[in-house]
Amino acid sequence: MNYTQIQDRRTFLKTMGVCALGVSIAPALRVLPAFAATGMTKVTQQQMLMGTVVNITVLVPSKNLGEEAIGRAFVEIQRQIGIFDRYDSSTPLSVLNQDGRLKGAPNELLEVVDFSTNLHARTGGKFDVTIAPVVNLLEHSHGQPSAQDLKAALSLVNSKALYRQGNNVRLGASGMAVTLDGVAKGFIADRAAHVLSQDGVTNFLIDAGGDIRVSGTADGLHRPWRVAIEDPNKQNQYPAIIAMSSGAVATSGGYEIFYDPTRKSTHLLNPVTGRSSQYVRSVSVKAPTVKEADALATALSIMRPQDAIRLMTSLPGHSCFLVTSSGATLASPNWA
Repeated sequence: MNYTQIQDRRTFLKTMGVCALGVSIAPALRVLPAFAATGMTKVTQQQMLMGTVVNITVLVPSKNLGEEAIGRAFVEIQRQIGIFDRYDSSTPLSVLNQDGRLKGAPNELLEVVDFSTNLHARTGGKFDVTIAPVVNLLEHSHGQPSAQDLKAALSLVNSKALYRQGNNVRLGASGMAVTLDGVAKGFIADRAAHVLSQDGVTNFLIDAGGDIRVSGTADGLHRPWRVAIEDPNKQNQYPAIIAMSSGAVATSGGYEIFYDPTRKSTHLLNPVTGRSSQYVRSVSVKAPTVKEADALATALSIMRPQDAIRLMTSLPGHSCFLVTSSGATLASPNWA
């Protein structure tokens, strides 16, 4: 897929109303086939949402139970999109960006804002949701902004000026804006998982364009879910295959979305320079929730590999797998 095709697809997705949380060109993770054990029924449904294909698979005693549970999970996903879609001017996130303040923000938005500001501090500023002015500039300039325009956009990037007081959120300067593309899709997948669990479904997999949350087994008995990390070079090779029975995994890579014909300007941006890091080709993160895996994979993508490994080693229950720019692979000590 070339640059023009990606721009055409971006326009198409916006036109169709599915480009809610950024465009996911190709999943960086692949779920390996699962088969239901005797007495269990595998039910799978998918919808085009959040600019990608969202696939939900459950292993349940009956087809009706599975279809009803999946249906409720998709309803919850749609409800959450109505909060976080930055392309829909009526959502709370868009109102915040338009007005610079939002009174009576939904609890979900408050939770993601709190998480994002905390992660900003933990990653030394590498994860910054106020990067939106730079993202918008790169989209409009096809990844080739003038130095003056880039400097102006960078002056508006400052998570410390994203204020939350009670149920109110405001931005500290005119022109600031927030993008939650690096965390909201994961948060929404977690919400769908919560709905399935509430319905008594214990064996399921949610694949939101490569952001994956699993529970239980892939056959309803004992076989774990197996997830393969995609080769950044798209040669149908898998640098790693992991088995999971709980938790989440997400992958970020500069080869997924880019703004310029040379593919040097990607969606993974350093908040200080506005440029894309060239340290790694892809970062995969395992975490208890997709929200954490999604956001951490984004942050680690612009860190030096040794700093990324050091951070993940300090977080219990988290691990990472890196494919560096040279093609070498590195993993944190607790990566299984």
